[in-house]
Parts: sequence; C-alpha cells; structure tokens
Amino acid sequence: MVQEQELPNSIKELMERMPTVFQPDKAAGANAVIQLNFTGAEPGSWVLKIAEGQCEVSEGTADSPSVTINSPSDVWLKISRGEMDPAAAFMSGQFSFKGSLGVLMQMPKWFGQG
Repeated sequence: MVQEQELPNSIKELMERMPTVFQPDKAAGANAVIQLNFTGAEPGSWVLKIAEGQCEVSEGTADSPSVTINSPSDVWLKISRGEMDPAAAFMSGQFSFKGSLGVLMQMPKWFGQG
C-alpha cells in the first residue's frame, strides 16, 4: 500500500506513512474506520480514519470500526510492500477480517496500489 521507492521495514513505519501515501482523489466520499490488530513480531493495534479526503492514523482501538483486520505483522508488511497478494493471503488464512468487505477491497486503491 506504499510506493515502491519507500518500502517500510516495520509496522510502526508503515502506519506512520499511511497518510503520506493516501490518495484522497481515489477515496472521494469515503468514510471509514479501519481497525488493524497485529500479532507476531510487532504486536499492537492501530486505527485508520478515512473521512473528508483525509487519513488519520493512531495507535489504539476504535469503538465501532467499519472493518477490523487481524494479521500477523510480517504478513501485513508483505501485503503492504506488494510482496504478497492480499486475496491469496486471505484465502489461505494468513489474515482475517470482520466488517465491511467493501472497505477492505477499496484500501489498495486508497493507498496507491490500485
């Protein structure tokens, strides 16, 4: 979900970069709260808020997210760097989600991968 020239090496780095690679023109009218829960080498919870052409990132949990993604940190980094296909990763059980499939499917477009 980030441009090739600046591949993140950690979940913290990835999350901090999300607003800089966010493409508001491709998220016009979008209003979503995305909860990311990571396990593994870099456990933690992060919230992405997409609204009014802006992307805000914070550590923690959201009260009522549009979609909740549960993933090992190394799997999500590989997906974000384009090293792993998100659909294949989901189908093989490497990450799970609950909530809006529509939001999940729009994320690559919003963050420059679609």
